[in-house]
Amino acid sequence: MLGVFVVTDEALNTLLIVFMKSNTYNNMKTISLLFIISLLINGAVIESVSVNIGFSITFHTNTVIQSDDVIEWRHGYELVAKRVRGSIFLFSGSEGRFTDRVKLNYETGDLTIIEVRSESIGDYNLQITGEKNTRQTFSVSTRGGYTDHVTSLTVMEGDSVRLKAGVPDFENYDVIRWRFENSSLAEINRKTEIISTHDERFRDRLELDRWSADITITNITTDLSGLYEVKVDSNRGTHTIHRSYTVTVSDEVKSVSVMEGDSLTLHIDIPIQRDDHTDWGFGPDELKPDSIQSLYRYSERFRDRLQKDNEIGSLTITNVTTEDSGVYQVRIIMGNFPQSIKKRFIVTVTARDRSSGVSLGGSCVGVLLVLVSSQVL
Repeated sequence: MLGVFVVTDEALNTLLIVFMKSNTYNNMKTISLLFIISLLINGAVIESVSVNIGFSITFHTNTVIQSDDVIEWRHGYELVAKRVRGSIFLFSGSEGRFTDRVKLNYETGDLTIIEVRSESIGDYNLQITGEKNTRQTFSVSTRGGYTDHVTSLTVMEGDSVRLKAGVPDFENYDVIRWRFENSSLAEINRKTEIISTHDERFRDRLELDRWSADITITNITTDLSGLYEVKVDSNRGTHTIHRSYTVTVSDEVKSVSVMEGDSLTLHIDIPIQRDDHTDWGFGPDELKPDSIQSLYRYSERFRDRLQKDNEIGSLTITNVTTEDSGVYQVRIIMGNFPQSIKKRFIVTVTARDRSSGVSLGGSCVGVLLVLVSSQVL
């Protein structure tokens, strides 16, 4: 005989309380499984979501929220956000993993996870209790093994910067929108096959990749410093992936002098992490910085005179000669993420008078520090 069992909300809540008071509560996997089973029994919708580490994600309830509805969001079995009796409560989670990283929209019930990390992956369970009960689960995974927490970028005027849209799967995302300082910048709509750019300030220097939806800004100027935002909407309207970048365009110039025979240390002034590494290059013509080649090509010229500090990334050249004048460039590879930051130093070495021991011509050494970002974010 076929039997149909109907499990009410009260019965499920009672069952959860019994388990939580028992020794089974110590088994987190059991509690998570029990919660998911309760969702399935009550017709919860389960949707798979993929997001890049470092990007934010907003889950949409897609339902009309009543003033007296109770809204609960859980990560696995842990409560992370709740709306009840006109108030919003946010929870830090175990070991504070959600501290300052959760937002709950009071009007819509949408949940935002700020800068997704590895500990943020898993199932997010929504339960709305009220006139119309709703349950839904978003199963979140990440793409790629890299970590990217860079949201503030500094570039030199006249250089290029690339900002990553972070679209994880093109089949599930239709609309990608870029904004600059609250004005529309660029958009890709896959349904209508429309690709458009809007801001005249970016004429002839904004490149929009139709496949990745990344943008590249060439010949950037100081007036393009500011906040850049990207939003990627799923084609079902269930969630949005988004991120903000603060871009600073600098025209700063610094100078320093060094004499022939002295030592010169080039400091990158950027914190180096354990997984980062630096790659130094040199070009003998300071007027042609694009001719920079790896220092390995000049091993004979710099034989036994180079010292590289792997902890802070600096490069020291001992007993410098006039032939060492030119452009030095360092490329900083940040972790496993395909991103690099470049710095250039234009160096001129002043020759000494061999007979008197003083410098000839009173020339000074100029070091031009150029912050060049060549990010692929």
